[in-house]
Amino acid sequence: MGAKNMTKDEALAELVSLSDAGQILFEAGHDPTPSDVWLDGWNPTTGAKEAGNVVGVVVTYLATGTLTVAVPPRSAAAPDALDARNALALVRFCSWLRDTWGVHTLYHLGISGDATGARTDCHGQGRAVDFVGVAGAIEGSEYALTVLDNWSVDTPSTPGGAWPDGTGGNVHYRLDDEGSDPGTAQFFRDAYAFIVGEWQDLGSGPDDVGGSSIGGSSFVMNPDHPTSAPGTPHGREAHNNHLHMQIGVTGTA
Repeated sequence: MGAKNMTKDEALAELVSLSDAGQILFEAGHDPTPSDVWLDGWNPTTGAKEAGNVVGVVVTYLATGTLTVAVPPRSAAAPDALDARNALALVRFCSWLRDTWGVHTLYHLGISGDATGARTDCHGQGRAVDFVGVAGAIEGSEYALTVLDNWSVDTPSTPGGAWPDGTGGNVHYRLDDEGSDPGTAQFFRDAYAFIVGEWQDLGSGPDDVGGSSIGGSSFVMNPDHPTSAPGTPHGREAHNNHLHMQIGVTGTA
């Protein structure tokens, strides 16, 4: 069952079970509740605290959204003030990334909720993730992939890295175009398939079964989303450097 299909209480119960098993750590002084989960950095292999480590993947804020600059600002920290369902979805995603793609670092542009309560949308309520990319190792070879550097690229369909004016909703997964790197295309395709199983996809309620493909309508915003809204935070243009994933409705629940 995807985290989006669970109640907050059910998600919290699974998180507590993972904590009891030594797989995750809750931050001291913040007893977890269904609407307020604070994770702490914890390496489940060594059994020791480690900044940003969530089930073996270091969750890292990447302010630039790119790894192409010489020393991109990075900050490793386990997220705070999360809806229990979002926390569970993140833990599951990190576990899958680690086991399937050898990921040791997850980059993002926002996960933690607003503990002050001032921001009341899905991000402020700790129900959303802005996923930038990953770094990892496969058979000893290090790699890194980000949405901006490796997905929002020039292809025959997206000259200069963007869909031409007038495209509207007539889009597809650009990395299916001839000349695209097949390994990169497969990573983002697989990651998207996992994401739509845990976070909202085709509907905003717990009965959402997911199953969309990149290029189709979805609550998961991405560079190839059919919604075009230049100059706003709502369309594919605003998501050329990250995937937006959420649990529940857009706005305030």
